Amino acid sequence: MYYKIGVDVGGTNTDAVLVSHDNNILAKTKQTTTLDVSSGIENAIKQVLLDSNVPKEDIKYLMLGTTHCTNALVERKQLNNIGAIRIGLPASSAIPTMTDFPEDLKLILGRHLYLVHGGYEFDGRLISPLDEGEVKACLFKMKGNIESLAITGIFSKTMPDQELQVAVWAKEVLGDAVRISCSHQVGGLGLLERENAAILNAALQGVALKMVRAFKETVQRLGFSSQLFIGQNDGTLMSLDQAQDFPVLTISSGPTNSIRGAGALSKVANGIVIDVGGTTSDGGVLVNFFPRESTQAAQIGGVLTNFRMPDIVAVGIGGGTIIRFKDNICELGPDSVGYRLKEMAVAFKGDTLTISDFFLANTQLEIHGSIEKTAITEKIELISGLHFSEALALVKNQIQLSIEKLVDKLKTEAKGIPVIACGGGAFLLPKTIEGASNVIFPEHLEVANAFGACIAQISSEDELIVNTLQCNEAQELERLLTKVKSKLLKYGASEDSINILAKESIPLAYLPGAVKLKVKLCGDLVD
Repeated sequence: MYYKIGVDVGGTNTDAVLVSHDNNILAKTKQTTTLDVSSGIENAIKQVLLDSNVPKEDIKYLMLGTTHCTNALVERKQLNNIGAIRIGLPASSAIPTMTDFPEDLKLILGRHLYLVHGGYEFDGRLISPLDEGEVKACLFKMKGNIESLAITGIFSKTMPDQELQVAVWAKEVLGDAVRISCSHQVGGLGLLERENAAILNAALQGVALKMVRAFKETVQRLGFSSQLFIGQNDGTLMSLDQAQDFPVLTISSGPTNSIRGAGALSKVANGIVIDVGGTTSDGGVLVNFFPRESTQAAQIGGVLTNFRMPDIVAVGIGGGTIIRFKDNICELGPDSVGYRLKEMAVAFKGDTLTISDFFLANTQLEIHGSIEKTAITEKIELISGLHFSEALALVKNQIQLSIEKLVDKLKTEAKGIPVIACGGGAFLLPKTIEGASNVIFPEHLEVANAFGACIAQISSEDELIVNTLQCNEAQELERLLTKVKSKLLKYGASEDSINILAKESIPLAYLPGAVKLKVKLCGDLVD
C-alpha cells in the first residue's frame, strides 16, 4: 500500500488531494494561493496529511500542476536574457527571427538574434554545411550577456545533428551555466513556430529552475522522501529535470489536469469539461479520458508555437468575476477579484460585486466568513439599482448565454454531448445547457485539477519526416516506436502498462514521397 498527493496551483486557490494507490480520494483541501506560492503548497500538503492520518513516509509520489510559467510569460516577468541562433542561411533569411512576436516581448528577448549557414531539406539533403568559425563568432558576441540559448535548424526534426553540434560549441564558449534549448526537442514541424517555441522555452528556464527548487525545498522541509513530478500540457507527467529543460511544456497543465480529473471522477470517457475557477471558465474536450489536442498553432503570450497543447476555450466567468449594472443591463467581467475574493467581495464587507455574492445571497453557495444573506441582498440591490430577484435573473441569463457559446465552440457535431462540471466555481454552471445531452456534477469536482495531476501517467512522443522513396515507412515507424518506448521506460514507466496513444503516418501532399510519422505512448509509474 502506498499513497500519492496531487497539488494544483491556480491563480485563486491551491488545491490538494491525497489518494490511495488505487486512486481513491482520502483527503482533499482548497487553500488560498499565496504570493510566494510555496506557502500555499505547504499549507495544502499539511492539511491533507492532517485530515488523512497517513504517515508521510507512505507517500510515494507527489505531483504538481502549476501556472508559474504561464504567468511569467503573460506578465513578462522573470524571463531569462536569451540568445537565439537559426541554422539556415542562405535559405531562411527572408523572415527574421521573432518577426511575429509582440513588440514588448521582442524588446525583452530580442537583443541577441543570429542567423548562420546550415540546415537540411526534408529528406536529409544538406542546404549548406555548418561553419564553426561563423557559429563561434556569434557565441562570443553573446558571452556574458545571456542566461539561455535557443538553437533552431531547418528540418532539424528529421536531422537534429547540426543543432546538437551548435549546442556542443555553445557549451565550450558560454560554459555550463547557460542553459540550451534545441528546437527539435520542443516543437513540431514548421520552422518559425518551432523556433518560437524554442525561444519561449529558453526564456522560461530561469522561472522553471526557481519553481523546481521551491517545490523540492517545500517537500524536503516537510520531511518527505517521495518521488516528485510536474504536470505537462497533454495530461501526463514529467520529471523535475525535464521540467527545468522544457518548461514551456508545462503551460496549460492546469486546465489539462482538470479535464483528466473530471473524466476520471465522472467515469465519462468522451465529453466536454468546463473547469470554473475564480477568474475564468476553461472548456476542453475529453477523448478517451484524455484532452483533445489542438490542431492549430497555439498562441502563448501572443506568440505562435507548434508544440502539443490541449484544445482549450476560455471565457471570463469565474467565482470572482466582477459584475457591473448599467441601464438594467448586466455585464460580467472580464476582470476578476481572483484570490482577493475575501477582501473585495460584497459578501465579505467589500465594495466589489462578484458572481459569488449572488450565489451566496441565493444560498446556492457557502463560504466561511461571509456576512448574512440579507445583508448581501441589500448591498446587491443598492449597487445594482434593481430588486434582487431581477438582478439575479440577469446574471444567470448572462452566464447561461456565455456557457452555451463556449459549448458550441467546442462541439464538432450537432448531437448532444455530456458536459462535466468541475472547479471551485462549478456552482455557477446551469443545470441544463443547450447542446449538452446532460450536465454532470461529479463528487469531488472542486478538486478535479489536483486529482487529475495525481492520476496522471507519464508519456513520451516523437515525430519525424521520412522520404518513402528512399526508405521503408513501416520499418521507420517501428524504429520510432522503439525509440519512444525506451525513453518512456527511462522516465520511470512500468513496461506492462505502456499504451499507444497515437501511431500516425501522414503524407505531406506538397512534398513527393514525404510522410510525417508520429508516435505517442503513455504508461503508469512503477508501483
